[in-house]
Amino acid sequence: MNHPDAPELLAVARETLMNEIFPSVPEHLRYEVRMIASAMGIAAREAKAGEHVIQEEIALLSALLPEIASTHPMTLETVRQEVADAIRAGTFDGQGGKARELQKTLEKTVVSSLKISNPKVAGIAAKQRSF
Repeated sequence: MNHPDAPELLAVARETLMNEIFPSVPEHLRYEVRMIASAMGIAAREAKAGEHVIQEEIALLSALLPEIASTHPMTLETVRQEVADAIRAGTFDGQGGKARELQKTLEKTVVSSLKISNPKVAGIAAKQRSF
């Protein structure tokens, strides 16, 4: 594997931006520089873990509707659509186990996505999860 890889390059670029360039940026542009640095952090985390998060979400959502695995290609979009259709059809209505299973699954997928887009919030969300 080539080193540095994309996440490492983005991390070094972000660190340089914030430590070397940011202090000399005029006040009226500091928000924009912070926004760029944040985007670089998200891109680095996504390059490192994004495919794993996608595969994890596919597995979690597919487990809610095992019958879809044999009828559709297992892409994130198709699995999300099938679950959305099942929600609309009332498959998970009621207070039973299916509703709770859906809630747990959706909470897990949100926290996994937050680990990429906003790790600080993901830590808070993980502590507050009801399971």
